[in-house]
Order: sequence, then C-alpha cells, then structure tokens
Amino acid sequence: MPSSLHLGRKLTGGAQPTQHFTSFPSPAEMGAAASICVEPIKRRRVEKELDNKVAEALRERARSRQRTFRSVNSITMRLPRFKEGLRDIKDVFDQYDEDSNGTIDNEELRSCMNKLQIQMSEKEIDHVHRYCDIDSRNGIQFQEFVVLLCLMYLLFGPDVTRRVSEFESAKLNYIFDELIDAFLFFDKDGDGKMKRKDVTKRMNEASHQERTPSHITAQLFKEMDLDRNGKVNLKEFLFSMIRWAGLDTEDEASNENSP
Repeated sequence: MPSSLHLGRKLTGGAQPTQHFTSFPSPAEMGAAASICVEPIKRRRVEKELDNKVAEALRERARSRQRTFRSVNSITMRLPRFKEGLRDIKDVFDQYDEDSNGTIDNEELRSCMNKLQIQMSEKEIDHVHRYCDIDSRNGIQFQEFVVLLCLMYLLFGPDVTRRVSEFESAKLNYIFDELIDAFLFFDKDGDGKMKRKDVTKRMNEASHQERTPSHITAQLFKEMDLDRNGKVNLKEFLFSMIRWAGLDTEDEASNENSP
C-alpha cells in the first residue's frame, strides 16, 4: 500500500502536497458558539416550567368555575366584545413603553411588574419576558402585552387588573375570564394543551350544523399552533384570539398613520 506522502504526490503530479493550517477558535468564539447552542435549550426549559404553572392554574380554575361556553359560535360572537374590552389596555402599554418604540424591553418589564406589585425575582421576570416574546423579536409588543396581563391575572388574581386600571378593572376581569374560559372549552383533557382532535370535536358538536370540513379545522389549528409542536397552550390561544378579534390590525394601522 502506498504511503500517504506517495499518494499525495501521485494526485498532484509529483508535487509536494500543500499543507493548510487552521487556527483554533478563541475562548470568546467558543463561548459564543456554546451560548447559541444553550439558548434554545434554556428557552424550552423556561417554556415548560411556565406552561406547567399555567396548566395547574387552569386545572384549579376548571374545578372552581362553571363552564361559560357551550359552543364555538358562542365564542365567535364574543370577539367584538373582546376587542372593545382589550382596546383600553393600549394606554397602559404606552405608559410602560417608556421609550415609545412599540416594544417593552426587559428593564421596562421590571418596572411594569414593580408597579403591578407582582412579586417576582429578576430571574423570574427574565423568564416571563422570554415566555411572552411570542414572535422572538427581543421585546414584548402590544398584543404580547395583552397575553402577559391575562397570564398574570390567571396566576396572581384580580389585584393585577385593579393595579392596571382602577376604573377598568371589572371590564378587564370579565374579558380575561371569558378568554381563559374559551380556552378551557377546547382543552378537553384539562392539561393546559389543546390538541387538533379537541378543536375538530368541539367544532362539530352542534348537531344542527353541517360538519366543518377537515381542512378548515386543520387550518384553524395551524394558525394557533405557533411553535408547530402539535399542541396549543394558553399563550398561543390568547395571541390567536387577539389577532382574530382584529386588535393587532387596528394597532398596526394607527402606527402607519401616525407622523
């Protein structure tokens, strides 16, 4: 068998093969690469921890409250009311968006949690910020802020909405209650995760209606399943309901028309 040197000369017409030396990455570069690998793992761990807390709060709520909705139509008919009730939160969002850039960053969220008197460590606030940054744009936009407040209402009770707005707290409580109950209507297993089969079954329960085509239920579920994992948690459901109510469209239009 020819030596590696002989084989190299044969392939290059007898010339000495060229040797290439590459430098090892610096500690800083290795650290940056490790950070890139660890970040998705950390995000998934935070997502799971908060999902579990939300699921437990949902189970407790389901045990202590009667069902609000008995059909998909009854939820659909509430969308204009959701939009009307949630529009008032825009002023609150603008108050906490201190630099008026349309996004609440980590520091602004700390200020928000402090004013709402929600007892959380800095690490927990970081986790909530990451959890509610649904579109991964490094900040919480208005629609995500609505989701954040609703989750805080579920986890910490009506004192949250009272501190958001003394005058509008009753209305916000009502809207948040109905949004959460709408999710529970679809969450057949009560585990805080909607499945496609849950949506299909609920949309075809009314005996007097024609069966909803499977491609319609599939599209509906796809729009809600933002991370494409085959399940929809409360956060994803709330974000989708806000879009369907037209709250994001109205906000984008006002931003485009502003000087």
